Amino acid sequence: MKKNNIKYVLIPAFAAAALFPVLANDNQAKANDDKAATTSTVSKAENTNEKPASTPTTNNVAETTPTTPASPANSVKPTPSTNSASVVNNESVKPAVPLTIAEYKQKSALELAQLIREKKVTSTELVDLAYKVIAEENPKLNAVLTTENGKIPKAIVDEAYRTAKEIDNRISAGKLAANPVDWKAQPFLGVPALIKGLDQLKNGDYTNGVYLNKGKIADESGPVAKEFAKLGFVILGQTNYPELGTRNITDSKLFGPAGNPWDPSRNTGGSSGGSAGAVASGMVPIASGSDAGGSIRIPSSWTGLIGLKPTGHVVKFPLVKTIEDAKAYFEKTELSKPKTLVEPPKDLKKLKIAYTLKTPLKDLELSEVAKKAILETVDFLRKEGFTVEEVKEFPIDGYEGIKTYTVGGIGEESYVAAVKGVTEENKRQLDPTTYGLGTSSYMGPNANTDISSVKPLSTFIDQMNAFYKKYDLFLVPTNAVTAPSNDKKVDPYIEPDIAEQLYNINKIKDPKERFNLLTKQWLPMTRRSPYTWVFNLSGNPAISLPTYLSDKNLPFGVMFAAKDNSEKVLLEIGQYFQDRHQFKMNPAIRNTNVSENGNKVGINEDGTKFEYAVPTYAPSVAELPTLNINNETATTPSESENSQTTSVKEEKKVVNTNRLNSISKTLPNTGESTNNFLSAIGLSFLALIGLLKRKKNN
Repeated sequence: MKKNNIKYVLIPAFAAAALFPVLANDNQAKANDDKAATTSTVSKAENTNEKPASTPTTNNVAETTPTTPASPANSVKPTPSTNSASVVNNESVKPAVPLTIAEYKQKSALELAQLIREKKVTSTELVDLAYKVIAEENPKLNAVLTTENGKIPKAIVDEAYRTAKEIDNRISAGKLAANPVDWKAQPFLGVPALIKGLDQLKNGDYTNGVYLNKGKIADESGPVAKEFAKLGFVILGQTNYPELGTRNITDSKLFGPAGNPWDPSRNTGGSSGGSAGAVASGMVPIASGSDAGGSIRIPSSWTGLIGLKPTGHVVKFPLVKTIEDAKAYFEKTELSKPKTLVEPPKDLKKLKIAYTLKTPLKDLELSEVAKKAILETVDFLRKEGFTVEEVKEFPIDGYEGIKTYTVGGIGEESYVAAVKGVTEENKRQLDPTTYGLGTSSYMGPNANTDISSVKPLSTFIDQMNAFYKKYDLFLVPTNAVTAPSNDKKVDPYIEPDIAEQLYNINKIKDPKERFNLLTKQWLPMTRRSPYTWVFNLSGNPAISLPTYLSDKNLPFGVMFAAKDNSEKVLLEIGQYFQDRHQFKMNPAIRNTNVSENGNKVGINEDGTKFEYAVPTYAPSVAELPTLNINNETATTPSESENSQTTSVKEEKKVVNTNRLNSISKTLPNTGESTNNFLSAIGLSFLALIGLLKRKKNN
């Protein structure tokens, strides 16, 4: 190979390897920090089966790490409790506000912001209401992380009320305030919100969901919490998530299962399952999520919410119940946002749409619910005048894709840290996937995994890029089935024999056999959610829309995917469906009935109806100041605003979230943990293989 050609192969690979380690994915702890991995800020032992407190308590609750409330009851649909537990570390919440709980639950984030703006309600009053709803709903849903006393840590609650009071004072003072309100800069000012447990929050959970880490508390907030605060949200606490964010269900040994508001005996999905349950039950109108394999879209589908995955392989975006909230957040956020955006056509019906009933796993048949959801959507689109064509074969081979996807998790930093110091006696306190991936490596002197059969990531990117040269949108079911049961005997997330093999993976000496096991373990999850992770592999944006209800009254979402940077196109498609009343949501949080006056109609607990107008008050997307996203020379956000915390006491710069750098982490299924040098090298290796093959062919 000529010297001047070598640089075109090696420089991209080494540059990527140098950049990837500084890009943190999930704002978690730098898990290989020995001290952070082995020490705890509390010494009090926790009983993960202890039920939350059933009566209000006072302010003297110790600040401990969230633990597991009782498992959700096998009821079909949650109803408000008359004797709710207080989840806050202050006196029992007794809000006397100009808004009923039913009215609060119905409103979007922008609608609540407008009430604050018009001084019809204060942020403090909304925080009171939100905590009351959490107290009523959380004992049966386990959506919000609480202490062993069933309470959100006192320091978090105190900070929420402090923030709300400060916002109220700013609004009251008007232009005379030291920091006057700028509603365009803070369109969600004063609105209660929750943060995914993996999105680090000061004084909150810092365990990565690992049982062996219980008791660890973060001493600073991560980028998502900072972003939420910058946009004006009042953060009330953290939501439930699976161990290291790996699963497409939310059910860790540390925190327990998340119950679905439509049927608490079923799971919400994962890994942003607690956020989905919190929004779908009306605790808050918005909650943060992250997506490395479907972690936003999967739970959105199973709980009847809107879930957008922006362009990239590992991304951040909240779960919401209105397109307006999604648009406003996307307009203002600096996280997981492309520099350039594809503008939607003025006439959406010019978009060419493909759909399929085939899955990436060629032998997998969709459920009847999934087929009906797609066919009804296709029928609606065609009646509306859209061009929709059926694709007889999915453009990517899912079984080959799973191999490439698995590479990102082998030897990944957070998995390695989780198994550090683990003994034969306590290894089963880890998820079997965590143990298997943490004890495996394909690089260095201790390599024990053969990835020679793995195709480079570029293969799948190229395949989807070719697909989008013919079509503008790709319509598929978000999942293959409705929400799974929380009963592992009914819906195991991993086959018992595979789990046992993973716990004994170090006995497997054949590197190829070892890799086959690590790949095989994903099948139960990928067969439930065969589509979402594919668009993380390719990096294409996708949105799940709540368009269907099964005959068992379970929500089910359909997903539109598009070429890179087409977020605006996807949001406009979502707007089209929403405006034509195609969404099927929990009536308790978003009643789709419309009065003669064109207002939305809701129902109070006593059965009385109330009306409310769709907001015109909050800043529309058009009114919001636009970022310089189309200028390639635009300056990047400041280091303080665009940084990701990799340990409690250390922050590293984040490379701007463009397409290349988002490849930094491609974890199995829904995994979203901190990236590391091994993962970076692995993905760089795959890219190198692709470049070498292309060079040889040329």
